[in-house]
Amino acid sequence: MIRNTFWIIRSWICAMAILLTNNCGTPSPGCPHCAEDLQLSSILPGDTPFNSLEMKWCALNGVPSVEDPSLVCEDNVEEVLLNRHLRAGTCNWTQCKILVGTIFGPTANYGLFDDPNLSIGAPGDLVVNNTSLTQEMEELANPCDNHWNMQPNGITAIAIREFINTDGTDSPINGIAFANSGTRPFLFIGDLEFFPSTGGALHSNTERVLAHELGHVLGLCHANGDEGVACNSGFLDFNTFDNLMSGAGSSVNSRTLEVEQCDIARTRYPHLFFPHDRTYTSIASILDEGGENYAPADKSIDLYKTLVFNHLPEKGHLEVLIGTNGLFNERKTDYWVLLDVDNKVSTGLNSHQIVSGSNQEGVDMVVKVEVSNNGNGSNNTLYKAGANEFEPHSLPPQLLKTVLETSEMYVSSPEECSSIPVFQEIGIKLSREALMRYSLFREVDFSFSNGLKVQTIAAGTAADGTEVVDKCPELPRIIFGQKP
Repeated sequence: MIRNTFWIIRSWICAMAILLTNNCGTPSPGCPHCAEDLQLSSILPGDTPFNSLEMKWCALNGVPSVEDPSLVCEDNVEEVLLNRHLRAGTCNWTQCKILVGTIFGPTANYGLFDDPNLSIGAPGDLVVNNTSLTQEMEELANPCDNHWNMQPNGITAIAIREFINTDGTDSPINGIAFANSGTRPFLFIGDLEFFPSTGGALHSNTERVLAHELGHVLGLCHANGDEGVACNSGFLDFNTFDNLMSGAGSSVNSRTLEVEQCDIARTRYPHLFFPHDRTYTSIASILDEGGENYAPADKSIDLYKTLVFNHLPEKGHLEVLIGTNGLFNERKTDYWVLLDVDNKVSTGLNSHQIVSGSNQEGVDMVVKVEVSNNGNGSNNTLYKAGANEFEPHSLPPQLLKTVLETSEMYVSSPEECSSIPVFQEIGIKLSREALMRYSLFREVDFSFSNGLKVQTIAAGTAADGTEVVDKCPELPRIIFGQKP
């Protein structure tokens, strides 16, 4: 275990206990709070450990509770945001033994940004479309993700004033979340106490809507589904509206969760939780710095982020998660992961021998994933650096496995709760055995103490027939592992 890990964990839990205790005290009249009679006890076995989920907040200037924290009985904007998710967790997610807490560390400052688009609505408003991402959503998500990029664990929440339509009218939407996304665990939440929609008490309860959107980010769909069709919560009767993840027809008292939902929320994206039991795992989050302007039909070539998980010491594989900015199309796109496992230019080959437009020295191995037919067809190949060229190898799934994931945007409003596909991700697992067998060395330093140099490249044909290449990062990045 790394130095001071036990101290950090104990401090985190103690701080959480203090915060939750203070949060559940008796507030002044009219202040938002989680009263003791609203706190739901755990539905999991007594020996199930608590999971700690860190909330990484960003907020827009112009949001009423940000401009004047006293409106919600707080002294500053940090307390507004902190207590908002503490109430959402204490009143709801303790059922699953999930503590929704704060960020600790040198980067634990919430991000406060100006509205990127003042041409429509008031400062702090977010222009939305319940059938697709909007330009303003992307313009807001990028700086917020950059703000928190050194903190890869946790969920990113963005506080806005109000959701509005493209014509400037009020939107019935009160919350948006990205589900099935490892690279963008994001949610957007309005200042609902001050801009309640026609949905009544439910949709002016920011904490309840926030807790619902948290469920989406953790991998849950609507319990009763849209048009009566449930998805991964299919173990529930779609006529049941008292569940926290109920869609249209839910009420302010729709707060319960099922054990099966807890299992999904706790395990679907384990890297989001504070790493109590994953002390040997290191995570690197690499954002694409490029400012390319891709056509909507070419967004799957546009890389958003590369996540690298070193699970070699405890699980026996290196995992790479590639996030794109769009959906796969009928045209073939190749995704390349270039690996220099010893971070030495004197070993390996130059990547331009295998990927046109790249120029990384010392590449020891390359993983290529070909995606075609709107994501219905894929194939992976591992290339080993030989004496003069890269040698291709087709490996069985136990050595090299690829998974294509469709990430969806969940939109919650009094009128409907809907989901639409918005972008896709590629997950790659390269086993310890494959690293040893196909690297240049008999022994591989699985902690990468000298550094692991990584670059992801997407190469394909745009809708107009031109060849397109995107790199993430623009220059190869060196990642250092965590030593036991």
